[in-house]
Amino acid sequence: MLRNMTAANSEMRPSLGSVFGCRLRAARACLFFVSTLLTQSPGASADRSIQSLKGVTPLEADLSEYIVDLVAARQLGKALFWDTQVGSDGTACASCHFHAGVDIRNRNQVAPGLKGADRLFDIRANREGKTGPNKVLDEKDFPFHRLVDPQDRESAVSFDSNDIFGSQGNLTGDLVSVGRSARDEFSQSGPAAVRDGCRAAYDPFDLQTNPGGSPFHANQLIYRQVEPRHTPTTINAVFNYRQFWDGRANNVFNGVDPFGPRTYVRRFTDPTDPNQAFGNPIARGLGVLVARGGAAHVELDQPSIKHSSLASQSLGPMLSDQELVCGGKTFADLGRRLLPMKPLSTQVTDPSDSLFSRTPGLIKSLPLAGLNTTYRALISRAFAPKFWAAAGIFRVDLDNGAIVSDAARGYTQMEHNFSLFWGLSIQAYEAMLVSDDSAFDRGPAAMTAAALRGADLFSGKADCVSCHSGPLLSAATVSSADEGGPNVIDGRLMADGYPALVDRGFANTGVRPSAEDRGAGAVDPYGFDIAFSRQFKWRQSNKNYRAPDIFEPKPCSFSARIAPDCLNIPFVSDPATAPRDAVDGAFKVPSLRNVGLTPPYFHNGGQANLKAVLQFYNRGGDRRGPPGRDTTGLPTNTPFNVRNGSNLDPAIGNGTTVSALGLGLSEEEMDDLIQFLLSLTDQRVACHSGVFDHPQLPLVIGQRDSPAIGTHRAKDIVATLPAVGEGGFKVCFPNTGDLFGTHNITDRRKLPDVFEQILR
Repeated sequence: MLRNMTAANSEMRPSLGSVFGCRLRAARACLFFVSTLLTQSPGASADRSIQSLKGVTPLEADLSEYIVDLVAARQLGKALFWDTQVGSDGTACASCHFHAGVDIRNRNQVAPGLKGADRLFDIRANREGKTGPNKVLDEKDFPFHRLVDPQDRESAVSFDSNDIFGSQGNLTGDLVSVGRSARDEFSQSGPAAVRDGCRAAYDPFDLQTNPGGSPFHANQLIYRQVEPRHTPTTINAVFNYRQFWDGRANNVFNGVDPFGPRTYVRRFTDPTDPNQAFGNPIARGLGVLVARGGAAHVELDQPSIKHSSLASQSLGPMLSDQELVCGGKTFADLGRRLLPMKPLSTQVTDPSDSLFSRTPGLIKSLPLAGLNTTYRALISRAFAPKFWAAAGIFRVDLDNGAIVSDAARGYTQMEHNFSLFWGLSIQAYEAMLVSDDSAFDRGPAAMTAAALRGADLFSGKADCVSCHSGPLLSAATVSSADEGGPNVIDGRLMADGYPALVDRGFANTGVRPSAEDRGAGAVDPYGFDIAFSRQFKWRQSNKNYRAPDIFEPKPCSFSARIAPDCLNIPFVSDPATAPRDAVDGAFKVPSLRNVGLTPPYFHNGGQANLKAVLQFYNRGGDRRGPPGRDTTGLPTNTPFNVRNGSNLDPAIGNGTTVSALGLGLSEEEMDDLIQFLLSLTDQRVACHSGVFDHPQLPLVIGQRDSPAIGTHRAKDIVATLPAVGEGGFKVCFPNTGDLFGTHNITDRRKLPDVFEQILR
């Protein structure tokens, strides 16, 4: 969160050469770079205020070419989001985002450190010898990094785990139902009809004999897989410039996957290094079919729709065999299965649903299952006919993009374009989920004295506002309040006292060692850097072919100036001597709105409550080692031949000493900060009322340690989140800031107790 840091002690500083990868002949130039970057940029904002969200709107995409009925598009998106028919194993998008946009289940919610190539579960902290999948977590299991002295980040470690608190999703297995006719596909009835045929063989992980096996196969049982990062909220996510913790869901929606313009870059070899290849080998064959010049004539188009990161994000989980579907499935396969179906056919919808009730006859007058339509009919209402009305069965050659008529292996235009409909309709629905009516938004009179003191600390002594800025309390967001459009990269003086380029709104605060998860420092499936700051460096190095994203760098707005005229970065002709970047181990700064409803916290879900989070920041994070050589760095070089000893954000703790002086907050000050954070909760979100209402949702609460008959698959434990209309639940979820207890001084209810009360 927190306090700006002074430069590291000179005896602890690495040499200029090691920091920037400078050669001896460039030492003078490096020294010039340091002196210029230390100068405060005139474009850097000095505004430390935090604003209400009322009246603030997201940057809107121009969808006039695609959507002809916005209400129908939103209804389609809401149905798809909550429908358990979309997942191969009865899982919906909402299964991981059902309360305040997050997941508060606590059984089978842990994955090993998969991002760091660790497939072995750690023994839980409760010391009861529990390990492996499908365990129930309690307060004794947190935090995941435990110190003898919580105020000293370098004190002895009493417990440490690189496991992740994520969300359980799909069972393993490859799709075997592809190729069946639509009639065969839908000859089933009842619950079995909503599930694909998936081939799942028992294949347990063993470090010595089967290192490629699944860690979720154990005790002769196949358990549901758990995602390798904690689930972020969908509430207010429309304001995020990019989605996912690492930002890989692009601001530009390409209609087919999360990666924006990168997907349409054809495979090529780096002309300066024949051993490096980038791009997509099937780029020519991907895109959207558009009808032009006749009822059966379609052309392949490759969309580029700005301000649509929610659409990009929505395509990621849907084809993940870890989250929602069997391996090998495509969106066209999903479309073929869903289009004839009645939306939410096995789930009750409340007659007063805020969105579905806007169309007469769409929902029943009593709380009954299903909408009175089909997915095909909803798409036909919502989207322009040129994207779905062409006659014929088409197959696109992925090698060259040729479109051929193929009744045996092809798809209808509507089936082929199902990813486009999915992404834009989910985005249209999620764009409605804006919570701008918290006590903070209503003004000081609605806040307690403790919350008001906490607000002063937030933008003052604690300096949380350095990262959690703006009306969304996140520097990763953009809105109508941002003048001149988004500024997506920044130049900053880092915590080790040296400058670096960073992605704005992404920070390494030392939650876990960077080697466990590169975050924004990773590459996408096509070999391109996710980080915009690295792409900017490739551009400045005359390697535009390694920078496919669409963004406008604004060097004159950097927090620290990196060139006298704000326009030219020194040493651009030699990447090895270009300014270092600090994106490894950096993750998106989350919005703090409704944070009292969304425990646990951080990208690994390793802190169960807000007090533990503030203790983390108060001690300067959990990185180990002296400034400049701590666990936020990596032992390997960046793509620019620079080895960073530290990627620690400058607004975290105190970097001048090995001991953790941190923020110097008292217990009373941390308690006041918590009360301010709880004041950011919109009661409509807590009550699932207004636009936050929803259909009934069967939820898997872990599995039994016994198999379904004739299989290795563990039996699901299923409870039901009831359907709720615009008026919300009679019993609202408590605003606790704690997964197990509560920090709320006026409402002492605990989250697990109310959750159990609401579930049926």
